[in-house]
Amino acid sequence: MYSKAAKLFVLVIFFGNIMENASKLEFTNFKCHVKDPTYLSFEYCFIKSVNRTYKYISLKANMYEVPITNASAKLQISRRFRSYMPITIAASIDVCKYMAYKKNLANPMLRLFEEITKKYTNTNHKCPYDHDLIIDRLPSKYLSEHFTNILPLPPGDYSFNSIWYSRNIERATISIYYTVS
Repeated sequence: MYSKAAKLFVLVIFFGNIMENASKLEFTNFKCHVKDPTYLSFEYCFIKSVNRTYKYISLKANMYEVPITNASAKLQISRRFRSYMPITIAASIDVCKYMAYKKNLANPMLRLFEEITKKYTNTNHKCPYDHDLIIDRLPSKYLSEHFTNILPLPPGDYSFNSIWYSRNIERATISIYYTVS
């Protein structure tokens, strides 16, 4: 009996360490698309590969109609099978209300959104937004920790899609494509 329990314990530790060390997120593509060019434009939207292990994404959206007092977003994760299929329920948020009250932090996607806005953007404040919006050097390693710990995803190709609205009009879409291995 002791022998079987010891073997089981060793197997659990062994496979736990393999799963912990094997999970890695790597950016494959980053797309920003403007739906209303009179409202905003993207000055830049790119992935930068510094070396084999360090990649980051950066984005700057030039806003033409400021201040923004009514903003919302639809966030969803998709996995590639033959095409990209949604694997999570789309999380729709009123960005201004969310940033004012910081509710719904139990939702893993909103918790990730909150942590990204704190560290890597200039949007971590209440509305109105009266400036250009920036994501500055968001590293794949940071997202890797969250997508493997908070939202444990099996290996495969994924996309994080977001649709951004202002005054209930679709203004832009941003998609981050990545591989979990």
